[in-house]
Amino acid sequence: MDTTKRPLRTVLVAIAALSCGIGCATLTGCASSADDAQPSESAQGAVATTPGVPSARQATGASPRELLVRYQAHSPPQLASADQVGRFLDWVGASHVDEKEDARRVIVAAASNQAVVDALIVEVERVKAADHSRALLALAILGETKNPKAQAFFTAFVRRALPQQGTVIDGEIMEQTQAAQLQGKAIDGLAYINSDSANKVVMDVIAHHPSKIVRAEAINAYLWNHGDSVEARKTLSQFVRTDEAILLDRVRRVTGESAASFNAKLAQFLKQHPEVVPPDPERSKAAATPAQPQGRSLPPPAL
Repeated sequence: MDTTKRPLRTVLVAIAALSCGIGCATLTGCASSADDAQPSESAQGAVATTPGVPSARQATGASPRELLVRYQAHSPPQLASADQVGRFLDWVGASHVDEKEDARRVIVAAASNQAVVDALIVEVERVKAADHSRALLALAILGETKNPKAQAFFTAFVRRALPQQGTVIDGEIMEQTQAAQLQGKAIDGLAYINSDSANKVVMDVIAHHPSKIVRAEAINAYLWNHGDSVEARKTLSQFVRTDEAILLDRVRRVTGESAASFNAKLAQFLKQHPEVVPPDPERSKAAATPAQPQGRSLPPPAL
């Protein structure tokens, strides 16, 4: 599959699927995933599935109902050792938007704990093919640590070859799309780390990665972590492909923004890029012609 020619609408839908994180907010600084929640099932063990075929219920362990029963608001579990990573992920997957700072405090406290960082990496590798949302969540938490080992893992992760075979639906390889979404979340982590070496990888991905999903997310994440500044756009313009320059102007709705404010930004975007405005629908001839009475015509009644 040629992932370089994916339509913009499809790419943005795929990027939206990156949404995953703490309290309805992703941690690794990217607004495309900042306000959308995706529940994460506990993944204490993978279910037996046919290789290459996505599973509806992708992991065994505690069910969502069980997680909700034992869930305690504003009381994140400790994250001081490797064996606490699973329980912390369970809590985060059930958390609410007003609890993201609760979770962040725990993660920051564990950021230099190499055993925790290693366990998060192990969890990503363990569930990446069996529990997509949990893998996204683990990547988000790993990025929040800004740990050098996390940066090294993300750098290698985004350079892995994408699957070229698998379950095909409407011409799209599902395993390839899911792998690209995970790599996009790793890019979020690199852009959030925001070091010279991490940003160098982000720029390389924007220029050379085979998946438009990952390239688009790299552009988005870099802009978000640089305040959508003019200088950030200028920097990116050196690496963005000509046919993807529109992504530099992508509209972002920030938390708390009114509909009127967002609609104004959207109108400006469509004015800048009329090529993405859909044509007016054409009315069919059948709809334009008045309906004719059916059956035999009768003479008008006599007066």
